[in-house]
Amino acid sequence: MERLRFGIIGVGARGICNARAVAARPDIELVGVCDIRPERLEECARQGITAPGFTHYPDLLAEGLDAVCINTDNNVHAEITLAAVRQGCHVYCEKPIALSVADAEAMTQACREAGVATLVNLSMRLMPQHRKLREMVQQGVFGRLLAVGATHPKISGLLCQGKGHKATLDPATWGSLILHDGVHICEWLRFMGGEVKSVYARTVTTGEDPWNEELISAVTTHEGGVMGSLGYFTVPFLPQRQYVVGTEASGWPAQDENGPCIVIARGKEEERVPVEKPALTGDAAAVDEFVRAIREGHRPYATMEDGLAGQRIVDAIRRSAREEAVITL
Repeated sequence: MERLRFGIIGVGARGICNARAVAARPDIELVGVCDIRPERLEECARQGITAPGFTHYPDLLAEGLDAVCINTDNNVHAEITLAAVRQGCHVYCEKPIALSVADAEAMTQACREAGVATLVNLSMRLMPQHRKLREMVQQGVFGRLLAVGATHPKISGLLCQGKGHKATLDPATWGSLILHDGVHICEWLRFMGGEVKSVYARTVTTGEDPWNEELISAVTTHEGGVMGSLGYFTVPFLPQRQYVVGTEASGWPAQDENGPCIVIARGKEEERVPVEKPALTGDAAAVDEFVRAIREGHRPYATMEDGLAGQRIVDAIRRSAREEAVITL
């Protein structure tokens, strides 16, 4: 089997993890790594990644790649994706796929028209406990699905350590916190509850920066009448939690002494269903899904279309809070 020629664009912490997973596969040739910061290329080499380094991504694309993995700042995801697709490359992109819905739509359309495989690293979809929970929902274990919900604290956010520390993100580079990080749970609601039809949200920002909301609460409605509830809080003292509620039971992912499991609650009774650990996890599993998408037409855990859907949910949350209105998607 001919080896796939990969390039990694952006080799910060995420990019190095990505590069390791790619370099470990005998069916992939890591042609090069690219970053505009030479010190990151040096660190990449110190981490044992021996592929040639580039500081301009067009030079790497000119090497005749089959696929790219994009781990750059969020504001250049769209530019690099469109350039890669013009070269016929399959695209693995970190979330969020862009800073705006318009850019996300252009990326998705370009990939669709070019017929390239895509993967967006919405990593909650890849975690075995969330895959198991979704499988149980689809099997009707909880009865007819009524509601899904998620809370997500971000310790490095604006109210870091409860001291009012302003650890903001540069909106021109990263977008807002709810886009950069909260897109995980926004899209998780869709993953569990189905397509989002409307959003109503409220946000709180204690500082002067409207791009970095500190407290976000949203109610979503999904196809089939499922209700969703989302809480994104930049404080360290709230638990991270996801749950589903059905007509016969509720359930949530958990961890016990035996490893990850799904808790099924029926009234006061709880049952714990173990979650089998897959052969591949994390970046290795993500790269494997991407390779299968390229070679076999396999649909990976998250595509560019899923990235676009998450982007639209985030946009609707922020618009709803700003306009104090229900936003229909």
